[in-house]
Amino acid sequence: MYAIICYDVPAKRTNLYRKHLLKYLIATQNSVFSGDITQSLYEKMLKELDRIRSKDDSLLFITTKNRHNIQVNVIQNGIIDKDESHLGSGIL
Repeated sequence: MYAIICYDVPAKRTNLYRKHLLKYLIATQNSVFSGDITQSLYEKMLKELDRIRSKDDSLLFITTKNRHNIQVNVIQNGIIDKDESHLGSGIL
């Protein structure tokens, strides 16, 4: 599967989330992580996040069965760029 995970947490907790998510995904922005992940690793990651989650933490999970079912566009420095880095070979 392909996953995108974003978080909005108090500043003192960002490193905690970053540390856990980097075990499974790639940091694409400060609080956005994405990449291919197996279902079992995804479930393991969710359990870890559940243990560290606080009531003030906000998390967003987006998943798709494979990386070919999602289009990603990035706007950076006023330029819209179709990000196709997620379209390479990976876990399907």
